[in-house]
Amino acid sequence: MKRRTLLTAAAILSLTTALPAAADWRTQYQSLTIGIPPIENAEEGQRRWGPFAEYLSEQLGIPTTLRMASAYSGIIQAMDAGEADMVMFGAAAYASAWDVLEGDLQPLAHAVSRTGDRGYFAVVVVAGDSEAESLADLAGQTLAFADPNSASGYLVPNFYLGQMGLQDGHFASTGFSGSHDNGILAVVRGTYDAAATWHYSPDNGAVQRMTDRGEIEEGAVKVIWESPLIPSDAWSVRASMPDDLKAELLAALTEFHERDPERVETVSVGSWTHLVPVGHEAFEDSLAMRAQMLAERGN
Repeated sequence: MKRRTLLTAAAILSLTTALPAAADWRTQYQSLTIGIPPIENAEEGQRRWGPFAEYLSEQLGIPTTLRMASAYSGIIQAMDAGEADMVMFGAAAYASAWDVLEGDLQPLAHAVSRTGDRGYFAVVVVAGDSEAESLADLAGQTLAFADPNSASGYLVPNFYLGQMGLQDGHFASTGFSGSHDNGILAVVRGTYDAAATWHYSPDNGAVQRMTDRGEIEEGAVKVIWESPLIPSDAWSVRASMPDDLKAELLAALTEFHERDPERVETVSVGSWTHLVPVGHEAFEDSLAMRAQMLAERGN
């Protein structure tokens, strides 16, 4: 708590010193677009993140709109093209964006879960009545990854499958479902035997959210593998963005839970409590995983 207080105080001090130049960033940014990855379907994403855009509009004093992506690559391309100013990047998407933007990327803040973790876990799920209890049990079966630029939905589980010697020839086939929800639904419907997704804890993650929304039944799937901790998705901007705007965004993010707790409840879906500052070093392992993956592919 003391560390968070000091970091927040530093952000406020930076914001205060930047105020005389506030007009400068507003001449460059008359509006702001925030990019949202395909964590859930577009309708649910708009319902969840719309209040966040409204909050930022009020805090910054400029119109703020959402850009909902159908694929993780879409929001990376949007930032590269200048069509998204702040994006929520998971660890794998951050590593990919770092390459695409040639290092012109800076994470600002990420979430602390309600259990106090600054991260989440990749998991592999199977049907609730499946006999599989481990990844080894999936020999000859099918596995759905979420997206090539998803940390929990591809990069991390694929890395550990390689570490365990369970890549080439272990599965009958693997593929990409396009999103975490799609992968879970594919398992429930029998299209795939297993799917890679995420959770903070067994009762707080993609599966539980779908259960709470009535999209799948309680116990429809079960977890058979969990990764080490992955850093929480980071709200990120171009490093070359004006410092005073970055300071205002950092303050708005880290004080979100204090300034607008009602909207935080909607946006977090009860899974995290607040946002804290985060630096590039949190994602160095993900950059290393990506580099290894590309080297193995011969890229």
